Amino acid sequence: MRLWLAAILATAAFAQPKPDAGGFPAPTPQLERGRTVYVQSSCHFCHGIDLTGAAMGAADLMHSPLVGADKNGEVIGAVVRKGLPNLQTAMPQYSDYTDAQIQDLAAYIHYLRRQGRYKELTPLNGAGDAKAGGEYFKAQCAGCHSDAEAAAAARKYQPSALRSRILRPDGAATSDSKITAGREAHARLLERYRDQDLSDLLAYFQSDSTRSK
Repeated sequence: MRLWLAAILATAAFAQPKPDAGGFPAPTPQLERGRTVYVQSSCHFCHGIDLTGAAMGAADLMHSPLVGADKNGEVIGAVVRKGLPNLQTAMPQYSDYTDAQIQDLAAYIHYLRRQGRYKELTPLNGAGDAKAGGEYFKAQCAGCHSDAEAAAAARKYQPSALRSRILRPDGAATSDSKITAGREAHARLLERYRDQDLSDLLAYFQSDSTRSK
């Protein structure tokens, strides 16, 4: 039994991708192309390999509203191509980047941001306002989900599991356009949540008014 377990652990360790100067390899070809652009452009020196650097006057990309407003590189690309010469340490311009390079870079930044925000928000235990959570649900969630679905989820999952489901819903990565669009919508919300937004939303899911539905 011990030999069998040791063999499994050894195999897992061998399969684990090794980090390099630019962090861990990305999980898809597009994201790995974006990581290449990010590292070759030296973005990681100021913003960090996981966006948590914010060194030498660089923007905190993990919480930047500008990154949150971007979808496919249209906002990030404008900054990258123009540069920011007025920083403490000026960000150079990359005016020769192709649209494909910009889209790959933006996709990688969003990927890092979603990983980071998930880690930040998962242990959140702050008190929430159910009324404010209901207003947030109506504005951001009601287009796809009903109050009855919220109530069913609150009954089905413990608070920690419910928080995780809200942040990153499970579901097969199929070609179903509704599933794909829904997962992307949740991923965009994950990037933009304030801590209080999530606390309020959880309070609403668990409120008496929701449970009665």
